[in-house]
Amino acid sequence: MSLPVTQAGAAPAPHTQTGAESGGAETGGATASPAQRPSLFSRARWQGVGSALRSPATLSLLPLGLILLLFFIVPIVGMAIIAITVTTQDGGTGVGMDNFLALNRGSHSAAIVNSVQVSLVGSAIAAVVGTLTSFCIAQIRSEKLDSVVAVFTSVLANDGGAPLAFSFIVTLGNAGVIFGMLNLGATGFSLYSWQGLVVMYQYFLIPTMIMVSLPTFVGLRKEWREANAALGGSASTFWRRVGLPIAAPALLGGWILCFGAAFATHASAAVLIGAGGYPLIPLNIGDLLGQAGDSQQVAMALGVTMVVIAVVTLFAFNRLQSRSARWMR
Repeated sequence: MSLPVTQAGAAPAPHTQTGAESGGAETGGATASPAQRPSLFSRARWQGVGSALRSPATLSLLPLGLILLLFFIVPIVGMAIIAITVTTQDGGTGVGMDNFLALNRGSHSAAIVNSVQVSLVGSAIAAVVGTLTSFCIAQIRSEKLDSVVAVFTSVLANDGGAPLAFSFIVTLGNAGVIFGMLNLGATGFSLYSWQGLVVMYQYFLIPTMIMVSLPTFVGLRKEWREANAALGGSASTFWRRVGLPIAAPALLGGWILCFGAAFATHASAAVLIGAGGYPLIPLNIGDLLGQAGDSQQVAMALGVTMVVIAVVTLFAFNRLQSRSARWMR
């Protein structure tokens, strides 16, 4: 077949698309050369930023940003500044780590150990009980039941404070109804101890674990079980090689979240055992804030310690949840 002839009588050369042309065709010509891109301090770039800040979406987030600034960022920064402020020998103020070093003495070190002990034991029990409960609920495969459980667990997980402590005092206190019915006094159990704190914390820790782990068990696909059975695998093989590896990040994240919730509980523990009954970090902070002198600076150091633990807890929980959620999409 002959090529078409132009007006000059010569056949045009076949057109070959260059790399720049092909790249521009694939991206729709949206790729700009470095010379065409606006610089960081150019007027066009800042005009785009200004229009984005004036958009309805940004303006709708302004109240939330204001709340975070006033009640989250500013208090944390102020607490950190007070925590590193120390009194010098000449009566002035300076910057130092003396307030953090004071945490290794007296009741502060005991409060840290006690808080970690109660949180570890309480979160471990909640993780086991909550995981088994979620697994049993998921086997029923009822969307209505899942919805009801989600509502109740979300309410119970955020319930606590003084009413929770009073309800446990009425039931499991020294004169409580269940305490007398089961004769718990003969076993040496006391609600006003660290064991009592662990029991009381289960009221909101177990629902928290169920709320976190139930979607993971529900999200395990039926096709995965069928594929395992088609390949000759047993139920234990499925859980060992498929189910648990997928659910493990979410379960570990739920345990970490329960640990953080137990670590930061204040009102329930304060009503149950008081400030001096069993030293805990939240109780020590409340006690130190009522004293004068350098005690408030030590309280701020304890507060910074709690903030660091909370941030690490939330970061680890989010990472583990996102890793498990990749298989549930």
